Amino acid sequence: MDLKGKKVTVLGLGQRTGPAVIDFLQKKGARVFASEASSHSPVLDQFPGLWAELGGHTSRVYQDKDLIIVSPGVPADIPVIREAKRQGIPVWSEIELACRFLSSRIIAITGTNGKSTVASLLGKYLQHLDARVVVAGNIGVPLISRVEEMARNDLVVVEVSSFQLELIESFRPDIAVILNIAPDHLNRHQDMETYFDLKKKIYSRQKENDLLILNFDDHRLRSLDRDSITPRTAWFSLAERVAGFFVEEDCLYSSLQEKILLKTADVKIPGRHNLGNVLVAAGIAGLLGVNPEDLSRETASFPGLPHTMEILGEVEGIRFINDSKGTNPQATASALRGLPGPKVLIAGGQDRGLDLEDMARAIAGEEVRALIITGENKRALIRAVEEIGFSNFSSTASLEEAFFRAWDQARPGDCIIFSPGAASWDRFKDYRERGEQFRDLFRGLKRRREHGTKGN
Repeated sequence: MDLKGKKVTVLGLGQRTGPAVIDFLQKKGARVFASEASSHSPVLDQFPGLWAELGGHTSRVYQDKDLIIVSPGVPADIPVIREAKRQGIPVWSEIELACRFLSSRIIAITGTNGKSTVASLLGKYLQHLDARVVVAGNIGVPLISRVEEMARNDLVVVEVSSFQLELIESFRPDIAVILNIAPDHLNRHQDMETYFDLKKKIYSRQKENDLLILNFDDHRLRSLDRDSITPRTAWFSLAERVAGFFVEEDCLYSSLQEKILLKTADVKIPGRHNLGNVLVAAGIAGLLGVNPEDLSRETASFPGLPHTMEILGEVEGIRFINDSKGTNPQATASALRGLPGPKVLIAGGQDRGLDLEDMARAIAGEEVRALIITGENKRALIRAVEEIGFSNFSSTASLEEAFFRAWDQARPGDCIIFSPGAASWDRFKDYRERGEQFRDLFRGLKRRREHGTKGN
């Protein structure tokens, strides 16, 4: 694909994707126009003289343009995009642009929860093969920024969100994975049917020799119409023997290779849902030739990702877990179900109108001693737990207040887990900033208690 002299709009600058796309396009000789809804963007400081508009998207987005690249944060149904499509102008996501220049083998991972953990762990496993391996996508490094260094025999592990899948046309992974489907981003995607349809686009261009891996334990995925799926299909399950990857006694097993991948004792990251994440990552790595000894060693040394069931430590017999990346109710429900023993849960965040019933059932049924609620959706969460019959809850005005109330209510042997079950944008820039505050509160408490300082 020749971009030299082409007039290309980058719609939405963001923090990572926009700059990476602009840089790539300029290096390819394209004439770039940037359109940003905000009235200010520090990205423009990186590209002096860039033709751009701020404060809204006007008809300049599509007038006399050959191509439009849309950042993930921009909804795909806004008027300028609808008009561009009506005029026949190609409108792509960043991963669609990247795949047009990529000859490497692609392993694409999507799903509501667990994508980053699977992508990161798979990247570690694949380092044991004789190939260059790049982990990119929604995990933080835009795929377009790594395209130029990749060759045909290299491996790309790409985490793909529903936002990125909205505007693909030819994106075709050699291996595609859908980990799970639960309500999320419905403020953008309107309903579950639309959201699920977007996730299914990950395999829409796959051929007969490609591979699609699905979660057998997810009822939505298990009920897919098999006749509508072109690629070969494999499954993973924590509950059943399946054609693919499953757990049997104390082993993770691949029926596709008829061999043990590794022992469950090698998995150190907490939560049964993380056992499933390890299972699918190890299964793919095994298929690509990583031996069980390397799988075992890498699994045992994998601490998990920051802010994802992150074990911070212990103070006076009480454990602390930072799961700030639990940004939807299903993530928190899975965390509670996979964490044995009594717990004090800190939850709450941006109110996106998601169904909280399953999260409430997990709170009521998984040894949650107390629930401390903080955030914009506190009223919705209170209603949900009251309807399920859980009464030991209280609400607070800040994460700091919630932290110390949880500390007051916890007992030795308990775990204080911060798993919001909601997005962070009511009070924080992102889940990382939110998780960092929880970390800081833990460190301060630990320091004070170890030095005998009075008070919390």
